[in-house]
Amino acid sequence: MPPLLSTFGANSAIGFNPGVSATPLTITELLIAAGGGGGGPGTSDSGSVGGGGGGGGGVLRYLNSVVLYLGTTYTITIGGGGSGASNGTGQGGDGGNSTFSGSDITTITATGGGGGGPGHNSNGQGRDGGSGGGSGLGATVAGQGTAGQGNNGGIPNDSASGPGGGGGKGSVGGNGNYTPPGTGPPYYWYNGGNGGSAVNYAAAGGGRDLSGGGGGGGLYYTSAGGYYGTAGTAGGGGGNGGYNASGGSGSTGTGGGGGGGSRAQAANSFTGGNGGSGFFMILVPDNLTTTTTGSPATANSAGYNYYKFESSGTITIS
Repeated sequence: MPPLLSTFGANSAIGFNPGVSATPLTITELLIAAGGGGGGPGTSDSGSVGGGGGGGGGVLRYLNSVVLYLGTTYTITIGGGGSGASNGTGQGGDGGNSTFSGSDITTITATGGGGGGPGHNSNGQGRDGGSGGGSGLGATVAGQGTAGQGNNGGIPNDSASGPGGGGGKGSVGGNGNYTPPGTGPPYYWYNGGNGGSAVNYAAAGGGRDLSGGGGGGGLYYTSAGGYYGTAGTAGGGGGNGGYNASGGSGSTGTGGGGGGGSRAQAANSFTGGNGGSGFFMILVPDNLTTTTTGSPATANSAGYNYYKFESSGTITIS
């Protein structure tokens, strides 16, 4: 049976019956988020700008559509965030996949977010992922998101625009843009795009935002006539773009993408932010016995125990 990674509903149950002795349990809610992509770097090269934001980790939510079996031990692997790239022409690292697997089900995989593209003036392509990374100068295509898990990153609007923001679960990353010069200096231009929005699932640890995109980096380069540019703002869980600074990092347990690093005059200000690690949550009826490893947070509400994993572990229901 092929993976059903983005299909919801009672008729799309994941798993197969391993034998008449096993007792099936339909899970009311299961939520999994991958690690976010790292932000792209700024660069000191002439004509370049800040880096694109990292894409948010892919998110999958299943309601009454995953069948598990009592007594089976299931393994949860939480994807780490991708590394932000340092000053240069490289891309931010992709986030790690998060998976839920067992001997009697088809593995569920949320795809890590794509790394942000560099602010280099030749090709600033963002990477594909759960949500795609934002692209910098020279790129005409953003990093592509995975259907059902996230959205595409943003791109520069034109050759005088800043980098795009990373995509998020809730929306595509914003495009970088350009503000026409006034009487300056300073002249304001090369503005980074905002990160794509996050999605808030109320059951997930008290309403946390999951998988926001990272913002794009701005430009801060005062000695060349007053060139500036605002940094993009991240969606929930993601890191903001840098402005005369490195990009911000995504938050732990959200899958948020890292912000793009700015182009600046200080060499330590070019780095993209790291992506945030992923997350897993499952609801289990509280009349059943559950054994876990990995130290998940727990809560009880309306006849269910909530198990919330921010590190890898296992769960057995009996």
